[in-house]
Amino acid sequence: MIMMKPSSIHPDVELRDYLQGTIDVVVSGGATEKVTVYGDWEKPTNDIPDDFVIIMNNGSPAGVGMETPYAEGYVMVSLYCKLNDDGTVKKNRVEKILAQFDEVLDELLTENYFFKYPREQFITPTTPNVTSGYSVTTLNLRWTTTSNFNKPNTP
Repeated sequence: MIMMKPSSIHPDVELRDYLQGTIDVVVSGGATEKVTVYGDWEKPTNDIPDDFVIIMNNGSPAGVGMETPYAEGYVMVSLYCKLNDDGTVKKNRVEKILAQFDEVLDELLTENYFFKYPREQFITPTTPNVTSGYSVTTLNLRWTTTSNFNKPNTP
């Protein structure tokens, strides 16, 4: 019998690792660079890129019992984009990054989790924060474990 191991439930970490190096942004001169993806509490306080993503758990995970290797919950995917010099949002830039999320995130299957936009409350509108100098747009994703979850490694 497989027992649920609550200490091994980390959809945020698996999603962070999956997205790292996946999302591009156009920079000056027409070149592209990868958008940095951080987990909760991982963003440094210095040398912050102009565009980055933070992934964190959004609510407590739930299951159907310790004997069943199934859990579900929500994660937040927050996109931060540096504001224009006049404090306005770089709307085109935000939209281009969000369009990439549309292609990657909805119905994403990773090794241990399945991610899907919930029908209700899947996005908060882009909001500028003049104090931080960034705009933030947050997507809400529902996750469930897959049948691979908590399986012992077999040779």
